[in-house]
Amino acid sequence: MVAKYGYLPILIITLIITILVSLSLGSQYIPISELWQDQLGQFRQIVLSIRFPRIINAVTVGALLSMAGLMIQNLVKNPLADPYILGLSGASASVQLVIIASGLVLPFWLFMLAGFLAAIFSLLLLILLSSKKSLNTSHLLLSGVVIAFAYGAIISLVLTLSPLSTTKPMLFWLMGDLSYSQLAVFPIVLLIIGMLWAQKYHKELDLLARGDFFAQKCGVNVKKINFILLITTSVFTAIAVSMAGTIGFVGLVVPHISRLLVGNVHAKLIPLSALLGAIVLLIADTFARTIVAPIQLPVGIFTAIFGVPVFLLLLRKRA
Repeated sequence: MVAKYGYLPILIITLIITILVSLSLGSQYIPISELWQDQLGQFRQIVLSIRFPRIINAVTVGALLSMAGLMIQNLVKNPLADPYILGLSGASASVQLVIIASGLVLPFWLFMLAGFLAAIFSLLLLILLSSKKSLNTSHLLLSGVVIAFAYGAIISLVLTLSPLSTTKPMLFWLMGDLSYSQLAVFPIVLLIIGMLWAQKYHKELDLLARGDFFAQKCGVNVKKINFILLITTSVFTAIAVSMAGTIGFVGLVVPHISRLLVGNVHAKLIPLSALLGAIVLLIADTFARTIVAPIQLPVGIFTAIFGVPVFLLLLRKRA
């Protein structure tokens, strides 16, 4: 089955099993069999209003981050690149931390929209700074790193001046927080559209992965594809950060694991990365909300616990 269909069926089955297990685990254990036999609605509120939206958000954010990591590594030709390297996450986090520090209680969609618009504004600023007549990936990367440092300073300032009562929620958000349990449909729609858009150019992405010069010699419009990669990466990163804060290692490690499984064949890489990222983040979030329940931990702790040894192992295999 693996030879004919690749790893996709295995990952789809794994994702379904992980969702079912995650639905049953939490501060109150609910047997999987009870999920289908809850005639009196005893667990309906817990499952449908709290756990299910959080699981969908975890799946969506995990897929977005892994896809963004795949795109940005192809764009800048740097295996150490992750979705946050362009500084968009800093823009989103800065605005959202200011909202948290001010004590404003906004609807989740409005809180998410504020972070998303900040990231898009940062993208426009990045394009303005890094390009004159054409999009230069070296200038793009350098400008992104500098902008990220600037946002890091703003975040440090906000943390320093904020009241102690808001410090913990702000730290949680910086380390990744999926405790907001409102179902957001718009990110799912954009994820599907972005994946289909990237899939349309999978042959060009295969060539571009071997270098801009090689791709250009093969007839690829490198400027156009690079711009598509930049926009896709930026939108995916902006949505993910605005939904769950800055979750590390998913966008860095998952694309490497996917390439290890199927090589640089983007027709398989794109769906594989999305599924694997969704599974990794969902498992990490399940640990974050159950390991010391009812206390919830930042999900970024568990993605780092997973990401660091896996990345070191991948480096050793490549060496």
